Amino acid sequence: MLKALPEKYYLTHFHELQRFIVKTSFHLLTPMQQKLFTKLGTLDEECLCLLLRIINRKRTYVTRAQLNYAEIKDTDAALNVLRNEELVQSAQDKGADVLLEELTKEQLQCLASELIASGTVSSNTPVKSAKKALWVEFVYALSTNVTLSETSVFRTHLFAPVKADFEYWLFLFFGKLGGTLQQFSLRDLGVMQTRQGVSAGNAHFSELTEAQSAYFYVCQSKHLNSLSLDDKVLLAKQIHQEQVPAAEGLMAQARRDELTHKLACQLEADEPELATVMLKISNHPKAQEKYIRILYSTGNHEACLAQLEEVLTSPQNEELLIFAEDFSALKFTTKRTSVLTDILRQSGPAIALDEAYVGYPEMGAIAWYHRQGSKAYHGENQFWRMLFVLVFWPALYESTSSAPSNEFDLTPKSLKYNQFYEVHSEQIEQILEKITDNQSLFDWLLRQASAHFGKPNRLVFWHRSTLDLLLGVARLISITALKTHLIAMCKDFKMLKDGYPDLICIHGSEVSLVEIKAPGDSLRRNQLVTIRRLIESGFKVDIQQVCWQIAPQQAYVVVDVETTGGKKEFDRITEIAMVRVVNGKEVKRWQSLINPSRRIPKYITELTGISNEMVADAPRFSEIAQQVEDFMQDAIFVAHNVNFDMGFIKAEFARIEQVFQKPKLCTVQLGRKWLPGLKSYALNKVCAELGITLTQHHRAMADAEATAQLFILINKVRMENQK
Repeated sequence: MLKALPEKYYLTHFHELQRFIVKTSFHLLTPMQQKLFTKLGTLDEECLCLLLRIINRKRTYVTRAQLNYAEIKDTDAALNVLRNEELVQSAQDKGADVLLEELTKEQLQCLASELIASGTVSSNTPVKSAKKALWVEFVYALSTNVTLSETSVFRTHLFAPVKADFEYWLFLFFGKLGGTLQQFSLRDLGVMQTRQGVSAGNAHFSELTEAQSAYFYVCQSKHLNSLSLDDKVLLAKQIHQEQVPAAEGLMAQARRDELTHKLACQLEADEPELATVMLKISNHPKAQEKYIRILYSTGNHEACLAQLEEVLTSPQNEELLIFAEDFSALKFTTKRTSVLTDILRQSGPAIALDEAYVGYPEMGAIAWYHRQGSKAYHGENQFWRMLFVLVFWPALYESTSSAPSNEFDLTPKSLKYNQFYEVHSEQIEQILEKITDNQSLFDWLLRQASAHFGKPNRLVFWHRSTLDLLLGVARLISITALKTHLIAMCKDFKMLKDGYPDLICIHGSEVSLVEIKAPGDSLRRNQLVTIRRLIESGFKVDIQQVCWQIAPQQAYVVVDVETTGGKKEFDRITEIAMVRVVNGKEVKRWQSLINPSRRIPKYITELTGISNEMVADAPRFSEIAQQVEDFMQDAIFVAHNVNFDMGFIKAEFARIEQVFQKPKLCTVQLGRKWLPGLKSYALNKVCAELGITLTQHHRAMADAEATAQLFILINKVRMENQK
């Protein structure tokens, strides 16, 4: 049950914002903003409440009729004060386009009628049924010749000019655009996780010019898509001619590079020369890559080589370096294939996986490695991020040199701007010095997990299974390789936070990393960067391709369930049977009646023969769920009308808060494909036509046995066609 918010919760939240600004960021306000900020502090409670209500509304404009709040006793008196202080004003001609977009079509029609009736304009209006956009365009065209602010519609709509300043204050608090007081409410309701207990710490910016520069570029980037082509051209020219604020500070520099890259992409078709200028002045890696490609494609090979040389000499990141190495080799030597293609070609023979694993190749590969006597686990990015967070938690979240600005600040500032090692090198080295062997690594991870597992952050999702894997691998992994790679992550977390191989494989005491690539998959550049670093650190890394073929040793579990009815959301399983098939033969079977915890309808008993008395002493599904999971280990789920059986089993697992996910095959679909021409594909009829024994139809084991025989027959045909 959600907590209840107090009556004037938004006032409390404003005071929290106010305290933060006063304590950490007052120097980041212009003199005019400081005066305005101070003025709000002098308002009486009713006036401040009303102003905050207006500011917090999603729309910019509001009418008096929308300002009735139970906690504000005299709205009109408060509104008069705000008007006198010019904190609330009637709609003006400046910014009319915003109000026109917010008005309803009926209000736009009234506005047009008022203008025409006054004799101010004479024009043919759109038809009444025309879309709102056409009415907005019509009235906006009129606004060039008339004063809209004198109309009744504009006079009755109010706005708070301070809203723009308020958005800047929120930017200072959250360190990003889009923050609202609603996030305070979500925190208080328990919906949004924050680092509770953290008080106001460091400001996000040091100087006023740094903060305002960052705010300018963040805003421009956010609103770029809504600009007209002419406005985009104007902005690009202003940036090129340095008629905009200089990019001061790390955030502003990053956002300026992002903005110029976006501008280049959006101007490419209509203003190619200006787009190229934007690429040239941008330090964004994708912009630099695009600029090099344009130089080459336009025949400017000498400039292209010079740009490549600059990147190769002083690369900004490894992805750009790999591109430069690759592009240089492909265009200026006799090499004809990219490094990504070369790596895939050198990866060795593909392993065969059943087509049931399409979409789940990692799951199929894990089963394949298990059949080879190795252990394999899904690791990918979450494993490495959790490792990084737990090893360096003290430096990430407890260091005074990187203290968060407030409890909403979940990403350490030093990581945002890729300065983690630069800021915390001494503490990082001290932590790594304590990790001398596998036992000390295990102990450190366990200690950190015991203290911090589950705490809110933006670096890792806490999953117990990932922690268990991490602790298990800690006892075997090469400490030298691990510490080398952790240092690399500290020095370039932005580049090495993702791109990690899919699997962690353990063969005996050896740990290796494996990237799985299904047919049609390519190796992304960020993956190559990370794999390179892992290999340089001393890890064994393989690229394993797969192909869609039937592997003889692949296990299949043929399943049949009987239920109390046909709806998995309401009905329950009464019986389950499973037959495990390997290499065309049954190797194991399992069955059990299930107590459905509800009565079995008479017509179901007549159909299946399963009565309430038969299941009265049977185990509930929760009692046999682990047996079902164990029996299905590394197998493909097979059933006749597979979605019915799997749907019920997934629903039963969901009721005990567990996830059941397996690759699946349907003998109905497979039968139609590989055994075409049968009169019917209903289980009893297909068995009769193919001579498969089916004795007690609608009892789980009888149906599972028959379906297994049908599946073995189908698989034989599948394998013959495969050859």
